[in-house]
Amino acid sequence: MFSESLTLTELVAVLGEPTRGYDIGDLVSPRRPDGPRRTNAHWSLGSAALRTQPLDEHVAELVTFVEAHSREFDALGDKVQIDVFCGVFTADDSQGGFTLGSDLIRRLSALNLDIGFDLY
Repeated sequence: MFSESLTLTELVAVLGEPTRGYDIGDLVSPRRPDGPRRTNAHWSLGSAALRTQPLDEHVAELVTFVEAHSREFDALGDKVQIDVFCGVFTADDSQGGFTLGSDLIRRLSALNLDIGFDLY
């Protein structure tokens, strides 16, 4: 999730520790101290499932977190932009694919969450 008005500390106070995050004003690249700075805070939760597990298990884990914290997400309201992002990596010489079951799609829809995929 991203916020232009809440700091990372404020997001952590509501949702707990992220897997990754950065704050408004942080350097985009720590290797360039004179480089651009972040214009928003970012709070990110990664799936704890093994990378080899099916994609729907990763998504279901994150959806379960959002469902369990629905009041907190509702309280954040329009102060944040929430998205579900999936990077899908396939072997160099094979075709890959995935399925999101209808139950999982219903859960995403009930939370009004869009999901984006990058396929590599």
